[in-house]
Amino acid sequence: MDFNHLSFYVEAVAPWRDWFVNAWGAVCAGPTPGETADQTQERALVYIGQVPLLIVADRAVVAPYLHRHPPGIGDVALRVNGLELMLEQVLAAGGSLVQPIQTDSWGRGRWSKIQGWGSLSHTLIESRQPEIWVPGIAPGHPLISGTSLISAIDHAVLNVPTGELPEAIAWYVNQLGFQPRQRFTIDTPHSGLRSQVLAHPQGKAQLPINEPATANSQVQEFLDHNRGGGVQHVALHTTDIVQTVGQLRAGGVRFLAVPPSYYETLRRRPGYSTQDDMEGDWLRQREAAIAQLEILVDWEPHRPQARLLQTFTQPLLNIPTVFFELIQRQVVQVQEEAVQAQGFGERNFQALFEAIEREQLKRGSLV
Repeated sequence: MDFNHLSFYVEAVAPWRDWFVNAWGAVCAGPTPGETADQTQERALVYIGQVPLLIVADRAVVAPYLHRHPPGIGDVALRVNGLELMLEQVLAAGGSLVQPIQTDSWGRGRWSKIQGWGSLSHTLIESRQPEIWVPGIAPGHPLISGTSLISAIDHAVLNVPTGELPEAIAWYVNQLGFQPRQRFTIDTPHSGLRSQVLAHPQGKAQLPINEPATANSQVQEFLDHNRGGGVQHVALHTTDIVQTVGQLRAGGVRFLAVPPSYYETLRRRPGYSTQDDMEGDWLRQREAAIAQLEILVDWEPHRPQARLLQTFTQPLLNIPTVFFELIQRQVVQVQEEAVQAQGFGERNFQALFEAIEREQLKRGSLV
């Protein structure tokens, strides 16, 4: 099971489409042939690099979601093998079918939609071809965009209310076949969260689920402003985070601030400087750019050559709800074997959490 695309539920398509095109360098795939002018205002498909983002304002689709929540990621689409078998598993585990199996008009495959956790839904896509396609959108190949280094969805993070974490984990395990992986607890003198990472054994889809550990946690703040659980952020994988973040900042995308003290501490961590890098001392060579762009860096103690680099945008709305993460998982040669950085920046969780807390303090919501 792999990620296919995201559906962003909004009240009006044009402002969001234009923002992603102008700030993110996204490419608009254009309307489906035969659509009327009114219909094209209800949805737009943009590509952030190679990641399809379907912006939806069709009232029949988004009204129930927007009645409960502000604009956000309302559907996370997943590519599956054996659509009927997957739906049988979902229904046998007590799941709900939102839309029965449909056949793509251009012969690319089939799809269906199920109810996810809370207000989230999942479009399940069975494809007959290797490339990603979005149901209802005519085949097309967008031009290479300024953010073409963004190659895939790395993971999507779901926030749930206190006490719902075990139920949400069981839902994704029983209905879609995810398996529990890492588990984290983050605490600061101010607040905390609990997180369980889920990953699918037959694919690359990864779904961390968070719940607040304190009443003033940034997870609880998200839940309050989102009026319930939902997708807090989606991580977009890039092959060159320094170049990508530089382009996005130049386009006007705003990121969370990282204090200079983070980089002072980083330099003292074991593994910061490795002589086994294929490019030499990679991190030291790019230290100034990484600090200037406020990118976080992590690595596994036993394999410091493969580094995980990440950073987080400010919330997309004027309230602390949905945002994006940019992540690069370096691939290096270790003893003639290609090794990719794993995990989710566990040692960066604390730095991220504290960065969001600083934003909470500015808003006056962290007491």
